[in-house]
Amino acid sequence: MPASPIRKDIPRPHDSRWVHLQKVIIPDSNTSHYWSVWYDVADEPECTVWLMCCPFGDDPSVNDSWGHAEEIDDSCRNVLTAIESVYGVSFHDSIWVKMDATEVFPARAAK
Repeated sequence: MPASPIRKDIPRPHDSRWVHLQKVIIPDSNTSHYWSVWYDVADEPECTVWLMCCPFGDDPSVNDSWGHAEEIDDSCRNVLTAIESVYGVSFHDSIWVKMDATEVFPARAAK
């Protein structure tokens, strides 16, 4: 099964704070990527937030350098904590964990 972009549906922000937050870039030497959260506020009363990443070496000021984060592992835990403190959105439940020889989401591991 191919990976899917990591996203969350959250209540639509009632102010323009998200415009500024979308421009925040968090560098993470552990993953060698820049990280950000991008907002799609077209839907009401919710909006979609996307976990985005840009590899070191690419220009993070260029939109085409960014891609949707799809498969993240435990090496992302610290940057996800930083993202949660900046954006108020947790993506920790999207971390893949190893179980036997396969990788599954923690929510699927309980089944």
